[in-house]
Amino acid sequence: MKKSYISKIITGAGIIILASCKVGGDVNINPNQSPNAQTGYLLTSALQYIGGINGAGATTNINSFAGNLYSQYLAETFYTSESQFSLKQYDYQGYYTGPLQDLKTLIQFNTDPAKKNLLSTTKFGSNNNQIAAARILTDFIYLTITDRWGDIPYSQALSGVANFTPAFDAQKDIYTALMKDLDAAQAQFDGGAALSSDILFQGDATKWKHWANSLHAVMALRLSKVDPATGKTEYAKAVAGGLMTSNDDNATYTYLAAQTNENPYFTNYRSRYDYAVSTLVVNTLSGLNDPRLPVYAAPTASKTYVGLPYGTFGSALGNYNKGTRAKPGNVSLIGLAVSGQGSPTIWTSYAQVMFTQAEAAHLGWISGGDATAADFYTKGVTASLEQNGISDADAATYLAQASVKFVAANALEQILTQKWIAAFLGDGWESWAEYRRTGLPKLLDPVPGSLSPGQKIPRRQQYPQTEHDLNLTNYNAVIARQGPDAQDTRMYWDKN
Repeated sequence: MKKSYISKIITGAGIIILASCKVGGDVNINPNQSPNAQTGYLLTSALQYIGGINGAGATTNINSFAGNLYSQYLAETFYTSESQFSLKQYDYQGYYTGPLQDLKTLIQFNTDPAKKNLLSTTKFGSNNNQIAAARILTDFIYLTITDRWGDIPYSQALSGVANFTPAFDAQKDIYTALMKDLDAAQAQFDGGAALSSDILFQGDATKWKHWANSLHAVMALRLSKVDPATGKTEYAKAVAGGLMTSNDDNATYTYLAAQTNENPYFTNYRSRYDYAVSTLVVNTLSGLNDPRLPVYAAPTASKTYVGLPYGTFGSALGNYNKGTRAKPGNVSLIGLAVSGQGSPTIWTSYAQVMFTQAEAAHLGWISGGDATAADFYTKGVTASLEQNGISDADAATYLAQASVKFVAANALEQILTQKWIAAFLGDGWESWAEYRRTGLPKLLDPVPGSLSPGQKIPRRQQYPQTEHDLNLTNYNAVIARQGPDAQDTRMYWDKN
């Protein structure tokens, strides 16, 4: 009887399972979850990833700790692995599996005839507007990746099961493709329903266009040493398309005064205090009587501003007391204005674009020569001061100083130094790229005690180990073309 009872239970269970398969389909599919992507959330997710939500992606978010260390804005107070360049391999897989895949899916849903008219797609903006923004953000991410590693998977990337071992595209070809795509993307906005779930520009298509053209200008200027003829031509295209026109156009990622999406430096300062403002920043700003110093740096216990020497390690760290926000030590922590819980970070600024214009004029890429360069230089400094809350009176006093006034004979050093100052805790990877392109401003290089070849600031970062382990044929091919997978191998545009 017991045996019969068990048999009935098994038989009954089988009937239930079969019935479930017939009625509900695959039991592994949630019947309460839509099979269609909510495309606006994909855009938000991609933006949050590179914004470094909750401190995640500490080496992949745009204002990452590593990027700002490579640019020597900060110095490490205890663990000095990144400022000493002992961490050689950095992993870019998160970019591909996270925001790049999200943006590809967004584009697919807005392109596929069977999905483009679904409410889950159209409620987030017109198809063209969504595609255009996704393309621009995709290009920005790829620009960041190629400027860090050089040749990278691009044309064969994001192929899923169709290709788990993508080839590496040459950086020269990637730059060409990205500039072309930025042009096409900014022209794709159609005046239809505005983007929603856009936490970068709040659905303003004009700001997306200005950002696209400004990124195009940044890329064109990156060719100043390797291919100035092409750079000049591409720069003219970017200007014709329309660059940023004021600080209102800044690509500003806004953090929240909430732990769920707070500034990563605020997160770090909850207990660890791993970073202080570098001596280079403090001394540079002090030497220029720069009113941004109390914005960027916090006062020490003695109410002064003192930087931590970049690359300090070992017993020398004992000479520096980092303190806390409540009880300062003898070195300056990061200023609360730029590291507060809700303090925003700016990925690309109007000031940066003005300095780009100043250099282009100095190079003769745009008309006006050094007179025009001086004008754009002054606009760049003014924009940065305004961005940081400096009063008009203090800005005028600062600009009137002989050490700040534009001098044609010293144009590049002035432009690049002010550009570096303006980008503090913004896109550290961009500042590092500009240093490699120009050798300016004069960072500490070599870094005593560092573990990079010749103790020099790296020219690139090494590929993740997974490329060697899982994509060896293409890994060997890119090394044969680009050079050794080492920190001192220069990429295509790096001819300084």
